Amino acid sequence: MYAAIYGSNMLMFLKSNRAYLNQEELKQKKEFKSFLWTLFNLRFNSYIIPPKKENTNERGNSLMIASPTTSQINKKIINRTIITFTKWVILELAMIVSIKYTVEIPEKPYQLRLLEFFTKGIPAITLPLILAYFNTLVLIYLSISLNYDIFTIFTAILYRLLFHSSSIQDSFLIKMWILTPSEYVSLKEWIITFLFNTKHMFSEPWLASSPRDFWSVRWQLVLNGFFKELGYLPVRNLVAPFFPRKIANMMGVLGALGYSAIIHEYIILGQFDYMTGEHFFFFMIHGVIFILWEAVFGRENKNENAKIKRFLKWVLLMIINLLVLPAFIEPLRRRPERFDFPYARARYYLNL
Repeated sequence: MYAAIYGSNMLMFLKSNRAYLNQEELKQKKEFKSFLWTLFNLRFNSYIIPPKKENTNERGNSLMIASPTTSQINKKIINRTIITFTKWVILELAMIVSIKYTVEIPEKPYQLRLLEFFTKGIPAITLPLILAYFNTLVLIYLSISLNYDIFTIFTAILYRLLFHSSSIQDSFLIKMWILTPSEYVSLKEWIITFLFNTKHMFSEPWLASSPRDFWSVRWQLVLNGFFKELGYLPVRNLVAPFFPRKIANMMGVLGALGYSAIIHEYIILGQFDYMTGEHFFFFMIHGVIFILWEAVFGRENKNENAKIKRFLKWVLLMIINLLVLPAFIEPLRRRPERFDFPYARARYYLNL
């Protein structure tokens, strides 16, 4: 998984820095940062409040934090610690439920069971399975989210101790030759952006009222840039000369989710040593749902005040997600001894 993430980031790095192949342009740059240094900034254009755009008359937004106060840093540490502790408690409760209420996972891939349902009327899923899979999704979400929260707390403490209380001239990081002045400034700016001006990795995904809202705004935002650069844009640009813009955008959506599907199938094959195509089915069917949703309802208007309409869309999307969810969860639950997230292996051996 990490190889896939770093490999994707390497491709994005090469794309964004291909200008350095021109030596004349290279001379105009003050400093060329290596690929390793760019790993500190995996999230492009992820600001809570977008910065001022060039060549416009927009004024800088006063809500952007450029130099946080001690009070703001302490508040960030305290608030994030409380949220992290709450998530940990919920994770423990969900783990208890998972241990006490186990269900047998069907060996036949979910997409084949769906086909049997439409052709023979054989139920593809049961309510206990849906509840178990929803509980597993909560475990996955909390495990990933907690890792991000812990990193956020650690980064905030690091900034408070090493960057906030000292100037660039007095920093021991520079005096001890740990960082160059340029690296010190870059890292400090990145930490401020990450802590105060960047969206969380998950932005309340349970509140999504459309597929676009879920995948582009609320779920796993760290990887959005990868899927856009390596899935959406190549496919869209490939078909754009031959098809109308809307069709090209639709193909781009399938390309982004198709890239995600390939990455997830690779992870399943590497971690569990088998492949059923369920993750590929899961992401591609979500691509189709994405396209059909906007064909029927259009793009969601953020200023729309029709709360009942948004609520009904939320209910519909929740039902669709729950019906497709088994294709994502089942490959992970069939080999619990290899399910690599906190306490999963312990739960497996407790159930022996």
